[in-house]
Amino acid sequence: MKLPHSFAASAITLALGISAASAHAADLTVTAYGGAWEQAYRRCFVQPFEKKTGKRVDVILGSPMQWINQIAANPAKPPIDVMVGLVDSGEIARERGLVEKLNDSDLPNLKELKPNMLGFGKGYGFPIASGDFGLMYSKKAVANPPKTWQEFVDGVVAGKWHAAVPGIAYVATAQGFIGLFATLYGGSLDNVQPGLDQIKRLKASGNVTFYSEPNSPLVALKSGDIDMAMYFDGRAWAEHDASNPDIGYLNPKPGAVAFPTMVQKVKNGSPLAWQFMNDLASADRQSCFANAMQYSASNRNVKYSEQVKPRVPRDDDSMWLSFDTISKKTPQWIEMWNKQIGR
Repeated sequence: MKLPHSFAASAITLALGISAASAHAADLTVTAYGGAWEQAYRRCFVQPFEKKTGKRVDVILGSPMQWINQIAANPAKPPIDVMVGLVDSGEIARERGLVEKLNDSDLPNLKELKPNMLGFGKGYGFPIASGDFGLMYSKKAVANPPKTWQEFVDGVVAGKWHAAVPGIAYVATAQGFIGLFATLYGGSLDNVQPGLDQIKRLKASGNVTFYSEPNSPLVALKSGDIDMAMYFDGRAWAEHDASNPDIGYLNPKPGAVAFPTMVQKVKNGSPLAWQFMNDLASADRQSCFANAMQYSASNRNVKYSEQVKPRVPRDDDSMWLSFDTISKKTPQWIEMWNKQIGR
């Protein structure tokens, strides 16, 4: 039976009202990356916090620059209370005045964080953990994985392997791909053209697939569409342990770029954010997350399982690029990428 127009309109209005009420029902809104990262974040941080406080936490997915733009659009009443990002995006948020300075009295667990990790936030945030962006590969398809990044590039260009590499929209592309290749091929963070030239070689070979979200390489690797992928270590090991023993991971020489995950309180967001962030800094909660994601935790008192401990990168084994430079150069790099490689 067809509903009268006035009834249908009323029903739509009611539904929209319910949807809007639901969207604002949460006591705290936090951000997260998707896939296994989100699952571990919910299990290790969000759910224990909700159980302890009786408060409801809404988790939204996306990317750091997307969240920064959403906050900037309504800074007086931001749609986000706690933002997870990277060090370079955190620096952008700080410079734009969108996040609050940390207060030791609200965050007593800060004293347990590694000084070098805490320093990345410049007093406006702190990392939960750090992961390396190396190579995930199929042990069946790749009997002898590349030992260096140059061997990886040359092998893919020659058609020895088909690989997935991050596109310009992916969160790790600027420092883990452009910045890395620039420094390896005679350039620098002030001159990334040598790195872009190598990326153009990869594209021209026809042996790479560009991805923009984290689950695509996993699906492609398991289906046999690719042989390897530039990927985060923790996500790769998590997939290996989830009944996929054929998946391997390594950091080609001279190393993989480190990515600390930065947490910041949004200015004018809920004061409840401080309590949630103090949990994010705790050894107990970080132990859960670090063992689930197999990342190096920022809290120095975190305990790793016997399986995870040898997989977690040591700070001095990772490549650390200048986050300040990357945050300033990224818009220029994106423009260069779009002109030379495509969207």
